[in-house]
Amino acid sequence: MKKTAVLMSLLGLLASIPASAAELKDVFGKEVPIGQGRPTLVLYANKSTREELRQHAYQFIYDVRAEKPIVVVHVDLRDVPGLFKGMARGEMRKGHAESLTLMRKLFRQHGETPPADMESSLFMVADSKGETHQSVGLKKGFEKVFARVLSFDGEELARGPLTNARKLGQVLASAPDGAPRTQVANQTR
Repeated sequence: MKKTAVLMSLLGLLASIPASAAELKDVFGKEVPIGQGRPTLVLYANKSTREELRQHAYQFIYDVRAEKPIVVVHVDLRDVPGLFKGMARGEMRKGHAESLTLMRKLFRQHGETPPADMESSLFMVADSKGETHQSVGLKKGFEKVFARVLSFDGEELARGPLTNARKLGQVLASAPDGAPRTQVANQTR
């Protein structure tokens, strides 16, 4: 009887895994490889931060290219009516292709060949209910792109507004695996 209870408990735990694993898939259905040997830059955006993301993110990603980070853009869809969330995901897929094109152009402008693994380093993740954004303290309608730097094993090393890109980049470049978390700046919520 005890074995059956333990087995049922394990099956219950296994049943809950796909729900959380689904949150780690991008808009193309690919798994996001956070904590799998490469540092990660996680950006939190919404429709009102789109222009800020375009103005600052590409140059920041280029500046930290030596670290070969995985870049994950979580897009908050809480402001998008339910009927339009599918369309928003389609726009995110287009934005992914546009971002790759712009990053390749930036590399060429600097006289460099774009990395071959660029496409497998950028992930766009739809956050339909805003849970991921809420977990870092972002309320619906936030106005600034927020960033987190994660270590090789997925531990948070730093967080703050993307406007503090220089400090975030320094943490990304210098923090060893398993370094303690650093608050880069206070986030106005």
